[in-house]
Amino acid sequence: MEVVSRQPEGGLIEQRIVDALSGVPGIALTLGGSRARGNASPDSDYDIGVYYDSPPDFDVLLAAVTRVGEVVGFGRYGEWGPWINGGIWSRIDGVKVDVLLRDARRVREVVEDCVAGRPEVHYQVGHPHGFVTAIYAGEVAQCVPLHDPEGILTDLRRLVDPYPEALAEALIARFGWEFGFALDTAESAARRGDTAYVAGCAFRAFACLTQVLFARERRYLTNEKGSVRLAGEFVPGYPEAVGRALSHLADDLPEVLRSARAVGRDHLG
Repeated sequence: MEVVSRQPEGGLIEQRIVDALSGVPGIALTLGGSRARGNASPDSDYDIGVYYDSPPDFDVLLAAVTRVGEVVGFGRYGEWGPWINGGIWSRIDGVKVDVLLRDARRVREVVEDCVAGRPEVHYQVGHPHGFVTAIYAGEVAQCVPLHDPEGILTDLRRLVDPYPEALAEALIARFGWEFGFALDTAESAARRGDTAYVAGCAFRAFACLTQVLFARERRYLTNEKGSVRLAGEFVPGYPEAVGRALSHLADDLPEVLRSARAVGRDHLG
């Protein structure tokens, strides 16, 4: 299982953010996403996490980001739903930089539940399969600390390295079951030609299967976006198989489900 701990490459964009935000008391700053994992493309976003025990003044954060870049959107505390605390979308020298807020006390509670084998799934905009609380554990494990004068992240990272066995077992059991259930519930809808419902069930089925594959490898899955492609790095042919199954949405709904079950047999046994 990989827990990233390294210095960011290049560092110009993230250093400007650190210089701008480090004066805000009581926060830790991290680099997350593909740039922390080390598999970013040249045009990948920068994901900057702001961890805090007490919420800093949002307007202070907004003003700090405005000093180093162009703010293109933001959500104050709670405006983006219960699991994405809020954040600021910006561009620095034309590069997209997302500043995302995380309540460190809540993160600790959630991570401790995950370590004990009690992950949960909640409705959250931006996460069409649902917000799997193990995302918090994955973000802590994969992030690159940029500024943490009060040691907010130090203890959190100890909880997620190595990957908790109880978490892996819970994710495999829950999502292995949901994979089949999602396809079973779509059978009658496929016969009726209900494309929208079948598409939703097929998506959920593959989101579940991808969760299982990551958990088997003791890897953290932090977003549905791009997860099928990432799974292809350790499950050869998986993205292509998923793509072939979903290609039948245009003309043969029952075949979507048959193909999806075949992918599941290949990878679930």
